[in-house]
This record gives sequence, C-alpha cells and structure tokens, in this order.
Amino acid sequence: MKKSKFTLVIVLGLVLCLLCGTTTTFSWFNRPDVQKGDSLSWSGDYNVTNGKNITAVTYVATKDDGSEYSTDPFNFSGLTTVSAHETKYFCTEVKNTGNAPQSISLFLNNSETNKLSVGVNSPLRTYKRFTSDSQTSYVSKTQCNVNKKNVYVGFVTADSLPENLKADRNSLNPGDYFLHSWNGQGAVEAGVNNSFLKSDVEYTLATPGYSNFKANYDISYCTIPYNYNNVKMYKKNTVGGKEWCEGSDNTNVDTYNTVLWFHWDNKFRTVYEQTKVNGELAKAAGISSFYSNAEAVVGKTFDLSAKAQGTVTYTSSKTDVATVDGKGQVIAKKAGKTTVTVTSTGAYGDKITAKCELTVSKEPAKSSYIPIVTNMKIEGKTDSDPVVTKVYWYIKNDTASSAAYSLGDVQISL
Repeated sequence: MKKSKFTLVIVLGLVLCLLCGTTTTFSWFNRPDVQKGDSLSWSGDYNVTNGKNITAVTYVATKDDGSEYSTDPFNFSGLTTVSAHETKYFCTEVKNTGNAPQSISLFLNNSETNKLSVGVNSPLRTYKRFTSDSQTSYVSKTQCNVNKKNVYVGFVTADSLPENLKADRNSLNPGDYFLHSWNGQGAVEAGVNNSFLKSDVEYTLATPGYSNFKANYDISYCTIPYNYNNVKMYKKNTVGGKEWCEGSDNTNVDTYNTVLWFHWDNKFRTVYEQTKVNGELAKAAGISSFYSNAEAVVGKTFDLSAKAQGTVTYTSSKTDVATVDGKGQVIAKKAGKTTVTVTSTGAYGDKITAKCELTVSKEPAKSSYIPIVTNMKIEGKTDSDPVVTKVYWYIKNDTASSAAYSLGDVQISL
C-alpha cells in the first residue's frame, strides 16, 4: 500500500512538471520598464525574436455576454462609462507572420480609475483589480535656504548734535560701519549699506539709562543671516582694524531690530530699539527659506509659501502657466515654465527676493501598464498563413456606481 502511494506521488509530480513546461503561464507582477530598441532581453527559456512580425488588433463585444465581436478595431482614446456591475468584453487578436515562435505580453496603458477590474476568459481565466503602480505625486519641490534678513541701522542726524560734532556727522559714510553677527555656529561680518532708506526718522529711546532721549535718525540697513540673532556694530579704522562702538551686545535682534548710533555724554554710542513706523511695530525684510525649483501637472493647487518676515508678496512671470496668490498658493494652469518670485518688503522699503523656477506639465497617467496576459507563447507559422492567437478579456465595474475610464492602446511587450 505504501509503495502504491509513493508511485502515485511520483506520477503526479511528473504530470505537474509536464504541464508547467507546456502551458501558457501568467504573471501579475509589475511590468519591467520598456527598453529601447527592437528587442527586450528575458531571463529563462522564453522564445524571443526582434518582434517585427507581431501585430495585435482589439475588438469590442457587440453582445453584452461577449459572445459576438465587432469587426472594426476598438478606439481606446475616448472616455467610456461602465455602469455599476457592468462588464465590457474585448478580444485581442495577436498575429505572428514570422516562422519563429515568440513570447509576448499584452498591457493596458494609462488607466485613470481604480474602480474597475480587468480579467481574462481565454486562454486562461484570470482577474485583477485596477491599481495604480505609479509613485508620481504630481507635485515636486526643491527647498532652498535663502537665509537673509535686514537689520536697520540709524545714524543720528547733524541737527540732533551739538555744533562741534555737526561737521563730523555730515562727513559720515554709512559704508564705513559693519555689523558683527553671530549665533551658536559661527560669526559673520557684514557692511552697512552706503545709502539711506529714509531720513529724519524720529526715535524716542526706551532703553534704560537713555529713556525719553529724542532725536532724528537717517536709516540704512545691513543684511545678515536669517538665523543669527546677535549683533554688535563697529567701524573700520584707517589701518583696517575694528573700532567697536560704545554699548552692549544686541542678543535679541529679531525683537530689537534697529541699531541706533547716537551721541550721549560726549560719546557716540549704540543702542537697540524695536522698529516702529507710525507708532506700530514693524519688521525689516527677511527670507529664511523658499524653493529653487518645482514641478507640477496641470490643474494642481499646491503651496510654495516662503518662511519670511515683513510684508510678503508673490508673483508669477507667466500667469497663463501658473498663478500664485498672496499666501504662496499656486495653481498650475497649462504646460510651460514660469518663475515664481517671493518678495519680502521691510518697514522702510528694503527688499529681499528669491525665485523658484516652476515647470508645469500635462497630467501623466495615474496608472500605467495594467497586464492582460504576460509571457504568452505565439507559435511561428508553418506555411503561408500567419498564426493568430485570440485573447478574450474584459473590464468590469464591480462597484455600486458608474465609473468612467480612458485607456491607451493595448501595448505589446516582446
């Protein structure tokens, strides 16, 4: 009895090996990328030639049960609606006019829904849900570190000085002064801009020790890294050395972002005040980060807002390609290229800008290469007549609502 069972197992194993070697096999793994050229290399014992003798034509069923088919090739370019629980049947005729057998695969291209299923009735019965194998997010952005902000520097006007100092103030050059700025990682030296943004700005000091001292100042600025929060001003002397201005270090420049150079007790000193315009607190221009480039598809709305201070505005160089609102929200309108610019404007009109190159493309397929059959063997012809193999397959809506689909042509992979 045991010997009979052992013999039966051996016989069944031989039959299984024979079936695997002689029948068409199917695979639902993702299709490998298409290689350029006339042939595609396969691993294993596939029948592969250059594919020049293979053609395929697809027909749609004229009866709901798929028993009869049209004689006109089906046009996949249009949008088709499949009602709830309805099935659309197709027949793809694959013709080999060459003498050599070949292994082919058929794929649907460019599905735009995941509410449908694709199945095969012949040569074998298979069934699979439409699923997107595309990892495209449809929006990509490359962030960049702008890391710039302005600090205002006010020089007391000559009218606010005693007579013996007026001449020195009138000959003052703002570009001779520098801000030494630092944070936990390092220090940077930056020169004060050599021109004034605004003249005769009145400040009444609030700093302890100088409270209620009122004077007018000509306002310039200095650009330092956005993430630096400590500054101290100095002047370069004739031999290139640093003459540090009287006064303490400013360790909170984000709050006290105006450095005032003024005269007190027969000395020129620096003090730090909050920027005020018409009595209201204000900021200088500054941009911490933005994007250097971005890509999106038509119809997408996405965020390109910058981390910035001051009054922040956005513009698009080509509004027919993409528009952007005051909060940095972009709408991609048509394929093309545009430049999105963010501008930070400070309390005294100073500006810092950054640009992002945006490329808008047509929307890609949400899914590509849905397999119908894979690695199907097509025999070569033995006489003058080509070998024709028919694949009967269908698209089914197995949901409770209608679903529209648009498909590319049936693709042949060799």
